[in-house]
Amino acid sequence: MKHDPQPATASEWCAKGDACAARGELQAALQCFEAARALDPVDAVVHERLAATLSALNRFSEAVVRYHEAIAFDPLNADLRHGLGWSLEQMHRLEHAVDAYREAVRLNPKADGSYNNTGNCLQALGRFDEAHEAYRRAIDAAPQVPLYYRNFVQSKRLTADDPVFVALEQFAGVAASLTPANQAEIHFAYGQALSDVGRNDASFDHFLKGNALHRAGVHYDEAASLGLFAHLPELLSSEVLAAKRGLGDPSAAPIFIVGMPRSGSTLIEQILASHPQVFGAGERTEFGEALVNSIGRNVGDPLRINFEALQGLGAAQLRTLGADYLRRMYTSLPEMQTGAPGYTRFTDKYPFNFINVGLIHLALPNARFIHSSRSPLQSCLSIFSRIFHDVPFSYDLGELGRYYRAYDALMAHWQRVLPEGTMIEIKYEELVEDLEGNVRRLLAHCGLDWDERCLSFHQTRRQVNTASAAQVRRPLYKTSLQRWQPQQALLQPLFEGLGPALAPAGSFSAHERASLADAGTATTGTERKS
Repeated sequence: MKHDPQPATASEWCAKGDACAARGELQAALQCFEAARALDPVDAVVHERLAATLSALNRFSEAVVRYHEAIAFDPLNADLRHGLGWSLEQMHRLEHAVDAYREAVRLNPKADGSYNNTGNCLQALGRFDEAHEAYRRAIDAAPQVPLYYRNFVQSKRLTADDPVFVALEQFAGVAASLTPANQAEIHFAYGQALSDVGRNDASFDHFLKGNALHRAGVHYDEAASLGLFAHLPELLSSEVLAAKRGLGDPSAAPIFIVGMPRSGSTLIEQILASHPQVFGAGERTEFGEALVNSIGRNVGDPLRINFEALQGLGAAQLRTLGADYLRRMYTSLPEMQTGAPGYTRFTDKYPFNFINVGLIHLALPNARFIHSSRSPLQSCLSIFSRIFHDVPFSYDLGELGRYYRAYDALMAHWQRVLPEGTMIEIKYEELVEDLEGNVRRLLAHCGLDWDERCLSFHQTRRQVNTASAAQVRRPLYKTSLQRWQPQQALLQPLFEGLGPALAPAGSFSAHERASLADAGTATTGTERKS
């Protein structure tokens, strides 16, 4: 058999690396680019390929080093500055990322992606006026990119005479000529803009269109998701939790904030992060990563758990799982490492850790949980008005309702089986009505002394990387409690998905309620939800 000869020059190694990268063989591509760099250590292109490949492998700190090396050889290259900014952004070094993106647009004033990413970073940093200006520049540089409009309208309430609103209205008029993904972006953006000016019926029509288009491109295995939720109470029963209690890592540092998206979890984290002993770490996936490492969950399909391995977890494995999670968190949080001033606790507000509550408790028995909840209808309407990168169930009202019902039942199970004092529920509506009373509950639950700064949470300066970044920089306002509600006929799939116990009163006739209950479709959750 004849073998292809090994590349002999840096350019040949680079070409081979490009071919590997195009096929998705990133490790092989990395080896090729390393070989090219060994032969020609001053070629900026090789350093750029190395940096981009490391970034694609999520090895961002190494990518930053390579980008700096490439920039030293090619200082006028705007793409290198953008790549550097992206890697820094993924490391949550947002101030430095902004500097890199701004250097990119200085070198190339038409670098629309760098303007957009600048806006994202500034939004997370609470520098809203600067963020809005960056989004406007992205739109000016590339008025045909729907994503920029959606980012902008989700950060700023537009008036009907705003040039961006006018441009968006015109764009929506020709949306049918776009790809389905871009059509969805435009419908979500225009739907939000219409909502801001009070044209609610037209707004919801665009949300319906946008969700239907986006759902067509999303993979969601509803049977697998809801099947997992139904199986977990059997797998992690009160007897199992009692038998394995106290075996994990004893750290009391983590505070897990769990629940559905758009339920007030960012607000709860902002309140806690206003306490001098608490670092707000944001939405973290480290527990899922540690779980994959510990019990063989499939990285490509995080719902696929090795149930036999899970049932056999003993003291050593549980302690290792908890310690691995803490190691991953502390590695990525320099603020929490030894010697950092004052921090004794950190928050992890990845909402979908509600699935992992039982396992987290076994791995970290002294961790505290806060269940962030909100009226089912208000939660679902808020979720339905957004595109999320990791919420595949939210683009069909029936699927959204059924997921919420399964989540509600699972949270009721965790509340029943966890030891008293391990988890409390904070209802968004009650938090808005009685801020101080609920803040006192929160702090006491987490073993923290009272601190007045938690009532002035909107003044706390920190990164907030969620869709609620703007809301938590303002004092609480009661108008947020009740979104405009579409006609009942449009919401009927959602009501049927939620079931009689969770849907608003009047959503079903007495006969329909009885029929659904007889069919076994009523929620197993508690009556606590309105």
